[in-house]
Amino acid sequence: MNLRRLSSTLALLGALASSTAAVAQTVDVQQYWTSASESKAMNAIADAYKARGGKWIDSPSADFDSAIAAATSRIAGGEPPSAVLMTPSGAMRDLAKAGQLRDFNDLAEAGGWQKVMAPLIWNKLNVDGKLVGLPVGIHADNWVWYSKSLFEKAGIAEPKTMDEMFAAADKLKEAGHIPFAVGGEPWQEVSILYDFILALGGPDYWNELFIKRDPEALKSPILPKSFELYRKVSTYADPASPGRSWNDTTNLVITGKAGMQFMGDWARGEFLSAGQTAGKEFGCFLTPSDKPAYAVIVDIFAFPVNTDEDRIKGQTLLAETVMDPAVESKIAAVKGSVPSRLDVDTSTLDACAAKGVSMLAKPGEAVNAAYDALPGDMNGQVTDLATQFWTDPSMTAEAAIATLGGILQSQ
Repeated sequence: MNLRRLSSTLALLGALASSTAAVAQTVDVQQYWTSASESKAMNAIADAYKARGGKWIDSPSADFDSAIAAATSRIAGGEPPSAVLMTPSGAMRDLAKAGQLRDFNDLAEAGGWQKVMAPLIWNKLNVDGKLVGLPVGIHADNWVWYSKSLFEKAGIAEPKTMDEMFAAADKLKEAGHIPFAVGGEPWQEVSILYDFILALGGPDYWNELFIKRDPEALKSPILPKSFELYRKVSTYADPASPGRSWNDTTNLVITGKAGMQFMGDWARGEFLSAGQTAGKEFGCFLTPSDKPAYAVIVDIFAFPVNTDEDRIKGQTLLAETVMDPAVESKIAAVKGSVPSRLDVDTSTLDACAAKGVSMLAKPGEAVNAAYDALPGDMNGQVTDLATQFWTDPSMTAEAAIATLGGILQSQ
C-alpha cells in the first residue's frame, strides 16, 4: 500500500468535506406548520433555500407554543436553532431585549427592505432600532369563511351586517347544517371574541382598548354587545367542537358539513389545498362592520444568535431567501397569506387575497391583532377569560368586562 498516496487522498477527502460543510450553509429551523397548506408553504421556503445551495434541517413542533418552548429551551441550553417560526409578539421582543436574536440591519440597508414593507410591518419587526425578525407573510385574524354550495341551497347572500350573518346561521341550522364551525380550543374561541370587539368598535376603539389600554374604553357599550354576540355564537357550535383543531374545523366547511367559520386567512390555504377556488366553492368576508378593519398577524422567522460560522452563513442565506419576492409569491399562493413585500405582484391572487391587499393599502384600517398587541401573559389571561365565558353560561358580560379591565390594567 502506498501510504503517501493514502495520506494525500485522506487529506483531500477531508478538505472536500470541510469545503462542502462550509458551502452547505446549514439552517436548523424550529417551526410548527403542520397542516396541509402550511406544510406546502414551508416546503416552498425549504426548496428555494436548498436550490441556493443550503442544507435544511427541519425541527417541527406540534403548535406555536411548543415551538417557542423548544426554541427557548435550546437557546438556554447553548444549542440554539438557526431560525424560529413565530410572530412578532412578546416572546420575540423578550428574546431581542435579552440579546438573543441576530439583527439584520446590515442586510436590510443593503437590500432596501424598509422601502418595500408597510410601516406597520416594519415597526413590528424592530426592537430598539434593530431588525430582529423577517416576514414570511401577512395574515388577518378577522375573516369568516363560508360554503358557497350551502349558501346557495339555502338562498343566502353573502352577509353584509351582523344581523344578516346570524340570519344566515339560523337558515343553515334549519337546513340541518352546522351554522358556525368552531374548534373548541382556547385560542380559537378568544379569536371570535376579538373579531366582535374589532367589528363593533372599529380600528380607533380597538387601539384605545388594546394598544393604549385606556380605562375609559372599558366603559363603552361595545364590550357588553361583543360578549353577547360571542356567547350567541357558542349556541350554534356542534357537540364535537371541544378540542377540535382549526384545520379539521375548516374541513367541515370544505366538505359542506358546516356553513361558516371564524378563522384567520390561513384557512384559505386549506381550501386551496383541497382544490377549491375562492368565489366558486368557498367565499369569504371580514366580520361584518360599518368600520372596516384588518387585524394583522405576521408570520416571521427570528434568528437566534449562533456562533457556528456555517450556521451564521445559513441564516444569511435563509434571510435572503425569504425576502425574495418570488419566494413570497409562492408562499402566498399555497398558505393563504398576503405577501409582506409591497413590490410583489399580487395581480394573480384570488378574490379573498385581493380583499386583504386592498385593506392593507387603506390608511388606518390595518391594526395589530391581539396576539401581537398584548404581551404574552396578558393575552393568555384574556384567552382564559374568553374560555370561561364560553363554557359558563352563568357568567355575566358585566363580570367578564370587570375581569378584562383588571387584566388590561395590570401592567
